Amino acid sequence: MIFNYRKRILKNNYKNYWFISGTIAFVVIFSFLITELYNRTLEGEKKDYQRQQLEMAKNAASGITYFINHLCSDMNFLVSILQLQQSGFSSDVKLENFLNSYESEIVSSIFIANENGEVITSASREFPPIQKNITANAVKMFNPDSLFYITIVDGNQEDSKLFFQIITEIKFQENKSKKRFLGYLVNFNSLVNQYIKPLKLSKGDFSWIIDSKGRLIYHPNHDEMLFNSIFDKSEDCIECHLSFDDPIKMIRSNNPAIGENPVIGDEPAKVIAYYPIKIKNEKWTLVLSAFVTKVTENLRAKFRIFFILGFVILGVIISFSLLIYYFNMKRISAEEAKRNIEQVQKYQEQLNQASKLASIGELVDSVAHEINTPAGIISAHIDGFLLDKHSNEKLSESKITDLLNVIKRQTERISRYTRSLLDYSKRMPFNPEPTNLKILIEECIYLFGHRFRAKHITISKNFQSYVPLVDADVRQMEQVFLNIFSNAIDACKLHGEISISLFKSPDSEDVIIKIKDNGSGVDAENLDKIFSPFFSSKLDANGTGLGLSITKAILTRHKAEITVASEFGKWTEFTIIFPITGEA
Repeated sequence: MIFNYRKRILKNNYKNYWFISGTIAFVVIFSFLITELYNRTLEGEKKDYQRQQLEMAKNAASGITYFINHLCSDMNFLVSILQLQQSGFSSDVKLENFLNSYESEIVSSIFIANENGEVITSASREFPPIQKNITANAVKMFNPDSLFYITIVDGNQEDSKLFFQIITEIKFQENKSKKRFLGYLVNFNSLVNQYIKPLKLSKGDFSWIIDSKGRLIYHPNHDEMLFNSIFDKSEDCIECHLSFDDPIKMIRSNNPAIGENPVIGDEPAKVIAYYPIKIKNEKWTLVLSAFVTKVTENLRAKFRIFFILGFVILGVIISFSLLIYYFNMKRISAEEAKRNIEQVQKYQEQLNQASKLASIGELVDSVAHEINTPAGIISAHIDGFLLDKHSNEKLSESKITDLLNVIKRQTERISRYTRSLLDYSKRMPFNPEPTNLKILIEECIYLFGHRFRAKHITISKNFQSYVPLVDADVRQMEQVFLNIFSNAIDACKLHGEISISLFKSPDSEDVIIKIKDNGSGVDAENLDKIFSPFFSSKLDANGTGLGLSITKAILTRHKAEITVASEFGKWTEFTIIFPITGEA
């Protein structure tokens, strides 16, 4: 019958296991498919967006390249005219005419400089003083084997006016030692306004440009970062960028590409497309950026509805499965409960009897320990009496009376313990009353007087002159002190010492009792076990391991605390913290 019962339990458990496992697997697979679909769609959306960015960057780069090549062609034409004029050819062409032929303000100045880079003649809409130094450097760095030299983009960062120059040499046939250079000052801002700023797929898009030296030469939102190089990292840069590996890769690459730019701080990651602009000796990299959140905003809005619908369906399926599981478990539980009632009724008497016997066994061990203590006291006093009787001294009547009183009290204790065994199912009576702990400790010392004298143990007492009364059950607290004293006597060697302190705590409303012996001590690894039932460190097998367990139980009932400290081979000290109640 028991075998069939276990078989039914196992069968039901297997059914529940497969049902729960199947539900969890379905939820996991459903969530995985939804997440995978979203991620793949998101990646596809980003790739499409990046391809559009790349196409726009290509158109802008082509426009800039074409325009600068057109300027170089115009410069070649102007150089040929200037050479003819130097040879005596009559011509009305002037620099002002060429400058005015450009309707836009992209070309700010057309000038001629000598071999020292000094401008000797010019036609200008604008020629900032800072550009003169750039002209001198450009002339010095001009390579005769190269037709044109393009300077870096530079300018005044305060008003954000940026320029670069295109330099070419004017070669005179009659006087070859005489060097002259024709230069175009190009307004970089106007070039950006015409070819770069219109590049936008959405409101979140923006473009920026870095040159071959890693300098930022255009950014719509960070004018303060212009001319900063990615090769010279500053704290301001590190606050926003995890690294500059991607921009360095852009500069060194001659091919257009797409990618993502991770950042830190409040800004989200960006999708980017970059396209190199190769113009003569200089190379710029045009980068189009957009926040990923902006790119996927519409897609996420569409998927939000899809997710909500999907999880509603999933919730319905799970709820339906849980309902089936609940009603199935309820039915199985009802059947098992019916069978269990029959089994419980048959085994109830045996279980009750076994429990009763176990309780009796525990009480027998406890009471046996409690009886041993007063019996030992009686035996010790009788031995002392017999020794005194055989001595030459005559026993006084008061001493005999004291001895008989001790024996009487201990026999009463044995009687109480015996009655407790007969009435084991009830709790021990607890009768607290105002108690003077000083008197109680003195009585316990007296009860163990013969054992103290037998081992020549010195008792050192340090009692405060006034100690408040406490609410305590005298008989139970007597057992506490007797248990601790008994352990101290067993631990001490001949001529040992036990010190007892009793005082009111200066920091709280508590009475503190400290009992310290200079005996064998307790090993550090056993300190945590010392109050556990049936644990004993006595090697002579005389200990039951119940004394300190009972002691702690009694003190807990009094709402008192007990702690122990010890150094193995040297000493042990018990500290009892007893609360002072209002009634006491």
